[in-house]
Amino acid sequence: MQRLILKLPLLLLVLLGGLLRFYQLGAMPGVTFDEIFYPQYGLQYLSGGTFDSVHPPLGAYLMSLSIYLYYLIPWTDSLVSTGFELSNLDPFSYRWLNAVTGTALIYVSYKVSKELIDNQHFAILVALFFCLDGALIVDSRIGLINIYLCFFGFLGLLYFLKWMNSTTQSSSYFLMAMVFLGLAISIKWNGVGFWGVVPAIILLFWFLSYNSRPSIEPMHDNFLNCPSPLSIKLLFLLLGVPLMVYVVIWVPESLSVDGFSYVDKHRYMADFHISHVEAKLHPYQSEWYTWPLMLRPMAYYFSSDQVMLPSGSYQTMYTAVHLFPNPALALFSIIAVFILTAYWIMLVKNRFTAQRIGPDFAVLSFILIGFYGNFLPWSLVSRSLFLHHYQPASGFALIGLALVLYKLTLRKEKIAELLYRGILILVIGAAIYWLPLQLGLEIEQWRFHQIMWFNSWI
Repeated sequence: MQRLILKLPLLLLVLLGGLLRFYQLGAMPGVTFDEIFYPQYGLQYLSGGTFDSVHPPLGAYLMSLSIYLYYLIPWTDSLVSTGFELSNLDPFSYRWLNAVTGTALIYVSYKVSKELIDNQHFAILVALFFCLDGALIVDSRIGLINIYLCFFGFLGLLYFLKWMNSTTQSSSYFLMAMVFLGLAISIKWNGVGFWGVVPAIILLFWFLSYNSRPSIEPMHDNFLNCPSPLSIKLLFLLLGVPLMVYVVIWVPESLSVDGFSYVDKHRYMADFHISHVEAKLHPYQSEWYTWPLMLRPMAYYFSSDQVMLPSGSYQTMYTAVHLFPNPALALFSIIAVFILTAYWIMLVKNRFTAQRIGPDFAVLSFILIGFYGNFLPWSLVSRSLFLHHYQPASGFALIGLALVLYKLTLRKEKIAELLYRGILILVIGAAIYWLPLQLGLEIEQWRFHQIMWFNSWI
């Protein structure tokens, strides 16, 4: 009973997250925004058609699986009856697996946090933020593939942390980490940002422990026992396993396309991501450095309708879905990242002056390497970029905010308690206030413009 009570907050958050992700999931008409691509790719695998994609095929496979399993349900029509036409599919068929994955990500974020700091309060805060983040809600409700990238990325890092915290550093944990990180890369190439956390952490702690044994917080003593980054076994698992996973993921694609060439396909994808520059800028493109302030959310769907009121007059109603992060979470999380960065620099300086690594260094390193490693590389990309590219980095920022709030609860000052409660109230209030834009709820025209605080949000 005691264990059930302890797990109750997590259970409630997962249930709330599932409700937010499944509520009227199929009500919004199909083929919304980039749903014209990914569900279509999945459908082509099922019908034997061909297509060109600029991403690895795992996301399209998962779309195929989602559609195929849905049409096995007894009360649905057969998939053949749709003529394999995207417009004839029930939108729920290519959205439900996203909703399941987005809900599961809440649990994964909780487990990652428990590996970082074995504290229920901290882990629940992280799960709460992953539950209420507007961007994660929306991409769990639309037939896109970004949610799979985050899911496999954080799941891989969960097993990496299990490996780091293990007294024996069992290879099975590291193997599972590399498999899931290989799957993340097989969704989109920027999954490399998640994978890069692993060698960066290993190199950092190997360097810090080289020729000296600085003390570290007890929970993470094993971090200083990292094997040498030159270990043949470690290098094989680190480089070889994700590569093998990636290559195997391409096998169904190679068998279904006549004259398939790995080299030509990857040259085509690389040309798009590296050198492709649009003649006309996309209306919702945004500069990478604006993402933490969510200056340019993305409109996925919009419709308007005239509704007759009891008085006989008409009222304009809007239904809109925007990739719209929780503004309070977005603002406070980037502030938290800056605070933690300053603290991390101070701890590094302390390492060289006092031969000691202060509390939270391992946790801070994980958060900051994950954030900057998934954020700063976008500054090198010349093609149009969008707010959804920020989601992996944003996940680490949410963990950072939870860490700052958790640390506030450990302080005795009244101001710390006020800050903690005030930020939580603002986060939950913002989630409720902007929920219509994430669930596609029908609202009055005046209400729509009321919640659009800036012209760049429309």
